[in-house]
Amino acid sequence: MKYYYREQEITSKAEWKKAFCEAYNSNGEDKHWKDGRSGECLAEDFIGETPNGEESMKEMIHRFLGTNNISLDVAKIEFASVFDSHPRPRIQDLAIWGHADNNALFIGVEAKVDESFGSKSIAGQRQYVNSLTNTEADKRLDELVNDYLDGDEDGHGTLRYQLLYYLAGSFCEPKADIIFMPVIVYETRGKSFDDYSDSKGKTNKTAYKRFMTELGFVPMEQVVGGQIIMAYSKRVTAHGKEKDVYSCYIVK
Repeated sequence: MKYYYREQEITSKAEWKKAFCEAYNSNGEDKHWKDGRSGECLAEDFIGETPNGEESMKEMIHRFLGTNNISLDVAKIEFASVFDSHPRPRIQDLAIWGHADNNALFIGVEAKVDESFGSKSIAGQRQYVNSLTNTEADKRLDELVNDYLDGDEDGHGTLRYQLLYYLAGSFCEPKADIIFMPVIVYETRGKSFDDYSDSKGKTNKTAYKRFMTELGFVPMEQVVGGQIIMAYSKRVTAHGKEKDVYSCYIVK
């Protein structure tokens, strides 16, 4: 699998780091990059000294779909998934395109150590956008609620907005028939750098499970095992399209 940042091929962890810092407009500074945090852990997993990321993605697909006919072709770091007409696309930590049998796949990877799923709930996001002027953020939230929550904002207000944003950005990838949304938690590497909080990790795990459950994703216990500790699937209908969406919580 080849890695890119925009159109630039990435062939080493050093190049990944440089692209990551550029994506965060840090002018070459490392303030958004730290050993043992999610950006560095993701790079180490996929292009480091002993990479395992690509194989773990193939194992995930095999467990969900039951096929070994899998190819992962191209990956882009900090990829902007455009899912509506409003500014600010969803930024995928790592976006991967491939195939399983005759189906085109998209994998939107969300990398964590113990970083939270954002600071806002859906209700908090509503309060925030109502305070803004000269923006269409309220219209985006309206559309997300209608498309993915059946219009029931009150019933789902305590769920994490970042997870809703993650779902929308992944689902709308036009080159894919099947969508994967793996959350990869680098607990071991975080602990090795003395930079992992068990309490924050448990909070994230609970937030993910609640989001999947309340949106009607079906648990797939047969997929759980090894590094995959939760797995869900749902036939999602939005924007006039239907796609199978698979999501799992991977702890490494």
